Amino acid sequence: MDRGDIELIRVLQDETIYLEKSPFKKAAESLGWELEEVLERTKRLKEAGVIRRFGAALTPVNAGFTANAMVAWEVERHRAEQAAEVMAGHHRVSHCYIRPAFEGFPYNVYTMIHGNSPEDLNNIISELSKIAKVNSFRPLHSLKEFKKSSPVYFPSKKS
Repeated sequence: MDRGDIELIRVLQDETIYLEKSPFKKAAESLGWELEEVLERTKRLKEAGVIRRFGAALTPVNAGFTANAMVAWEVERHRAEQAAEVMAGHHRVSHCYIRPAFEGFPYNVYTMIHGNSPEDLNNIISELSKIAKVNSFRPLHSLKEFKKSSPVYFPSKKS
């Protein structure tokens, strides 16, 4: 990598890449480069494995969901994968994990569920309980969402 690659990475990790016809245009403008140079360098860094992926994050509130909960489910060990697959397939479940249960907290399947209202959220939880055939669960309602951020490999010169 040369200095230009590092500057590009700084801009790409600091700037928002918008869903538009030319998402890297703002990065090119910020660097004072032609768009083609940004695209060529980004492609080269991706092919070399320096850049692994570009991700998108959509907060539940920005998607219109005002009621969210992580629900911990107590599922028999031999049924955990099957129940998790059913739950993960629901369109209002954004995350689903199987974790070991431990003494005092017997839950081993976790789902993040998003609803339009507290009533809607409760209906989704009830629906998941029925379709996955799991009666023991504990909703852990979101009180506040903190900003999610990606790792910073090259801090900006502003910092």
